[in-house]
Amino acid sequence: MNTYFNEITSAPVNAVGGKILYKIPAGAFSGNGDLGVVFDNDETDLLLHISKCDFWKFTPGAHKDGGIKTVGCLRIRNVDLSEYNIKQYFNKGLFDCRFGNAELEFFIAPENLICFEIKTPETEKTPEISIELPETCDSINSSSERNGIESFCRKFSGSNLERESAVSLCLRKIETNVTDGFCVSRYCVSVVTNFDASDYESKSFDMALNCDYGTCKSKTEEKWEKFFSASKINIDDKEIEGFYNSSLYLLASCMGNKEFPPGLFGNFITDDFFPWAGDYHMNYNYEAPYYCVFSSNHPELFDGYMTPVNEMKEDAKKFAGFFGCGGYAFPVSFGPKALDVYSQENCKEHGILFLGQKSHAAYACVIPIMHWFATYDKEYALENYYDFVLNTAAFWEDYLVKKNGRYVIKGDAAHEIPYYRGEKFSHLSHIGQINTINAINSLGLVKMLFDAVYDMAKELNLNPEKYPVWEDIIANLSDFPTFIKKGKKCFRYSRFGIRWRDDNTVGLQHIYPASQIGLSSDKKLLEIAKNTYFINDRRLDDNGSNSYLPAGARLGVDPDFVIEGIKQNIKEFGMPNRLFRHHGGGIEHLTMVPATINEMLLQGHEGVIRLFPCWNKNSDASFENLRADGAFLVSSSLENGKITSLKIKSLKGRKCKTDCSDIKNVIRESDNTEIPFSKGTEFITFETQPDESYVLI
Repeated sequence: MNTYFNEITSAPVNAVGGKILYKIPAGAFSGNGDLGVVFDNDETDLLLHISKCDFWKFTPGAHKDGGIKTVGCLRIRNVDLSEYNIKQYFNKGLFDCRFGNAELEFFIAPENLICFEIKTPETEKTPEISIELPETCDSINSSSERNGIESFCRKFSGSNLERESAVSLCLRKIETNVTDGFCVSRYCVSVVTNFDASDYESKSFDMALNCDYGTCKSKTEEKWEKFFSASKINIDDKEIEGFYNSSLYLLASCMGNKEFPPGLFGNFITDDFFPWAGDYHMNYNYEAPYYCVFSSNHPELFDGYMTPVNEMKEDAKKFAGFFGCGGYAFPVSFGPKALDVYSQENCKEHGILFLGQKSHAAYACVIPIMHWFATYDKEYALENYYDFVLNTAAFWEDYLVKKNGRYVIKGDAAHEIPYYRGEKFSHLSHIGQINTINAINSLGLVKMLFDAVYDMAKELNLNPEKYPVWEDIIANLSDFPTFIKKGKKCFRYSRFGIRWRDDNTVGLQHIYPASQIGLSSDKKLLEIAKNTYFINDRRLDDNGSNSYLPAGARLGVDPDFVIEGIKQNIKEFGMPNRLFRHHGGGIEHLTMVPATINEMLLQGHEGVIRLFPCWNKNSDASFENLRADGAFLVSSSLENGKITSLKIKSLKGRKCKTDCSDIKNVIRESDNTEIPFSKGTEFITFETQPDESYVLI
């Protein structure tokens, strides 16, 4: 079975009884990392919604008309939609479409060229192609024609905007041929914004004029074949394996613009009115899509993540100052180029939407910290994120309160205080949230933050004056709060404030993604974590299944329970186009399947490479080049309940420790030489060299 393939056999349904089914598009989606196209239709025509990661309206202020906007729509008339079939080949980046009277080949080339070929019987009416621009949100639209190429421009401009944004589209009919009674026409659409080039209209025209269909197709296939060659899994459940691969495709389809990484809805934008302006929500939503990228061996997808984070540094200093602290602090959300989507006059916290939380910048550090441990790329860290991590730690050095020898977090809500604004806001009714002490998610994030900044600084030989401070915080940060629920000791959401919520996974995020509890943890702590995990089954959580399911793998719970959770999500929320119709955001749930499966097959976050740590040993499985912390690429096979192969490539030459204790020999692959290793009751340890592979037998 080809698990890089998906077939859609009916037209998308975006509404029932005239009511729109939220904003997750139902039609087939294709993207190249920047440009995205969603298939749709109205009563008569085939529609292709075009969006791009960097096309935003830069209106400042919360809940204004700013945010990411659609570029336009490609309308194809005279297509019989009574028959509908779209085959998606993810590892080639190609769509093969069959309709009642037409065949359509479709792809998006790496150079931001939409290319398609339409084949119809010579006796049928020829499909008509046009581009439509939305006339909403006060956009300035224009069009022209030159040398047979139609040009369109959509622009947002005005003194009320933080900056101008504009996009140019050019539609060209490349060629038409009649062969064996069929008419075959090829088209291209170029899409260029003012952030791509100052002369964006000229560049768009030149791209369309010089488009070579065959070359673009070859480059597209090469791009996706290379992407999927970086790693792979092979499991018995091919439905899950298919969603694993399609999820990686969909994530990579919107993670290619290094200046404009994806917001809540990526580049799946079909109109100008997506929720929350499609912004960067910093209390898990922005971070969640990246949970799986390192373990899947796609660190390149991280390359744009830090851009908007670093663009907020000056504002972050100001926000930290509001709380009497140095370093960096973040509001709940913002947009690219430090777009203000957080200012609101009647907000109780300095007119800024912090919503009672101080942990947003710490959460923003989760993904660069994952990158650090997965790559140990010192140069990259120094250039991209060490300063941000260091200054976020500086905020917490000032904000933490030391009481009776332990560091305490005060006034940091475990959850957003959603009505922390407006004349009708009742301070008394939210007193517990406002005066929260030791929110468990913040404790986990802060512990992860100081562990990581300490490790980075030592590896980079920087900031030794901070070591005693960090060591003291790491050693004396408050324990995770607990209480008795249903007769079992569980984690409490905060020491003072919210005890428990039945509708989310915040009480488990110190386990994942903050990585503070795992299979090497104290047995009593691990038992408390499992009690908490099972007392409220959140496998179908609208916001948190992407952290709940990987957390189960980290704890080593029954693997069948976790697999059942994945299958439930596919059944309840999986759509024909392989997106998930959850409420919490558009792209964050795409990480759920690959992040969970990767954690079930391989773990390395505690300094130990664990093979199949949460896997039903009666189910054969294998993987190639999954990435473990310490900068190791691991390949292994499980057959008939036994590990039959294991190869570890060391990228940085760090010491390797693995739980495969029955190993007899470690062979350096380059010269087929046995190397020494130490063996304990559970683990073996051996020294490695950079860019060297080792076969363990």
